[in-house]
Amino acid sequence: MKQAVSEFISKHEAKSVSEVALLLSKNETLPKDFILNQINGRQKAKQKFPLLVTFPNFVYPSARAVSQSSSEKTANYKASIIPAKTVADLSGGMGLDSYFFSKQAQQSHYIEIDHDLAEITAQNFKTLTAKNIHVHNTEAIHFLRNTNEQFELVYIDPDRRATKEKAFRINECEPNVAKMIPLIWKKSSLCLIKLSPMLDISQALEELPNCKEVHVVSVDNECKEILFLLQKNFKGEPSIQCVNLKKNEKQNFTFTTQEEKDSFSSFSKPLDFLYEPNASIMKAGAFKRISELLNIAKLETNTHLYTSTDLIKDFPGRTIKILDVSKPKKGLTEKANVVCRNFSQSPDAVKKKYKIKDGGTLFLYATTLEKKEKVFILGELV
Repeated sequence: MKQAVSEFISKHEAKSVSEVALLLSKNETLPKDFILNQINGRQKAKQKFPLLVTFPNFVYPSARAVSQSSSEKTANYKASIIPAKTVADLSGGMGLDSYFFSKQAQQSHYIEIDHDLAEITAQNFKTLTAKNIHVHNTEAIHFLRNTNEQFELVYIDPDRRATKEKAFRINECEPNVAKMIPLIWKKSSLCLIKLSPMLDISQALEELPNCKEVHVVSVDNECKEILFLLQKNFKGEPSIQCVNLKKNEKQNFTFTTQEEKDSFSSFSKPLDFLYEPNASIMKAGAFKRISELLNIAKLETNTHLYTSTDLIKDFPGRTIKILDVSKPKKGLTEKANVVCRNFSQSPDAVKKKYKIKDGGTLFLYATTLEKKEKVFILGELV
């Protein structure tokens, strides 16, 4: 970067992108789009890709590419699923997935149809000293049809914003990965597909044969992506792996759809401890399986909260020590983190009606027990 551009970015990178755009509108000598991309990227990197903050010469692509990119945590997790020696990333984008695959692989191939994005990413791979990534500026299908390489793993993250509205169904994404599978099997026996956390897992499994594993991935209890690992000629039932990536730990819970169907939940009023499964388990729907496996009772069929007398250590989610259970009323607490589960009102409505300020160390769960009994459960984190 030229000195003037570099200095401008350093001086204004803490400002909002809209503020910087206004400043640049008064200065026609500076490359507006480039500068805005760098400031947007640097601001996003602090949370999404902290590794990149340590590389001051990393060039950020468009805001769209930064937004669509996997985070550092999820990209690193994907690379750990199958430590393949040869990988083809058919939806290169910003290159974070390719970069983390390359740390495990001997050869990693990055495929991206957008010329400018591929050119920027190729330079960034040099900045990151990733010497085993081959950049291909071409369409994914064209690459598969024309390459003579065989890969241990093919990875694809279809574009969910190919149309004006954000898509999440398989046939709404570009390319349609379900139609690409026969071509992929000619080049690899394993295929990892990243799809939207909004997707219905059971519906996706109907469209994706040979699925061996489903990984429902959350970061700090926010569901970020669903990964489908397909293996050529696999005929069994896929395992569903619920993963929550936290700052210093990784929560795991694995089950199958049949295990969930065969499991039974016991029910109880709130006892000494309250448990709320993490977002991945909730998305995957392991509601009966977690109750039976951990020997914890549900509060009600549609209330996916659980309780026990003895503490369940390392529960994959939030654990609350119950201090009080009562009918909804004012005066129970002046300040709490309000959570509504199977309750007719939103947290904001509960706080307003019952005069509760937000925050503090206490948690107040507004929920429903058996026989449609509405209650407030007050407690503190374990």
